[in-house]
Amino acid sequence: MKITPHTKISAIIKANSHSIAAIASIAKPFQKLKNPILRRLMAPRVTVAEAAAIGGCTIADFKRVLEPLGFIITTIDQKGTENHIGGNAPVWFSSLAESQTDTFDVRQIIDQGDDPLKTIMQRYHQLPIGHALCIINSFIPYPLLQVLGKKGARHYIQSPSDTLHHTWFFKEVAPAKPEKISNDHITIQIPSSFEKKLADYEPQYRIELDVRALPMPQPLEAILQAIPKLKPHEILYVYHKRVPLHLLEELEGTAYNILLCEYADDDIRLLISYETD
Repeated sequence: MKITPHTKISAIIKANSHSIAAIASIAKPFQKLKNPILRRLMAPRVTVAEAAAIGGCTIADFKRVLEPLGFIITTIDQKGTENHIGGNAPVWFSSLAESQTDTFDVRQIIDQGDDPLKTIMQRYHQLPIGHALCIINSFIPYPLLQVLGKKGARHYIQSPSDTLHHTWFFKEVAPAKPEKISNDHITIQIPSSFEKKLADYEPQYRIELDVRALPMPQPLEAILQAIPKLKPHEILYVYHKRVPLHLLEELEGTAYNILLCEYADDDIRLLISYETD
């Protein structure tokens, strides 16, 4: 298979599953590819060039580990690429005027332990067609790329440093219909019903995970890393500070069931199990 810096990691994995271990060996951030759910989140959205920027490595590192598997890496420049990190800016970005940009620095909100997702979604919804929302953050918001991508947003990321990232979301067209999370795999319960369901599992089959003290985006990553390890007779009992919208979207269409209970504004409990029927 011939690949370029613009080839998606998911396409490489689909062509040869041995590439998972090969890419994971390049840099520590790529170890996440070994997790099936994290792989499903990251691989379809990241190109070779973007992955190199994330891992602090080079295209040559990918060439070194992938060529023994039969891949041929070229450096053909595909100027039509619109969603990417760094490199030449896409046409829509180069044409933006200052009056067409809404800038939202979320670093202080996250440092205070709050989740800016609701405000981000509101600001994007209010954005006129042909305008862009710029999110300033200390990390690249990969789950947000997927959430707004489903709404038709194009993105461009500038990373002045390892701890400063500007992610631009361009609203080209309105979505055909509002996107929403399917409720088929989610059940919202009151505390008494939630605790009754929890009591159905013996203590040794309850895998507890407290993500309340973790900074974003570590709660999502921690849960996605724990879920594949669940056995059919086990349940993941999660303590969270907020309703994890990114997680609910990622598990949509999977065989996982989620029971969600709000004990207080900052005390959210989840029971996650694998549906075997």
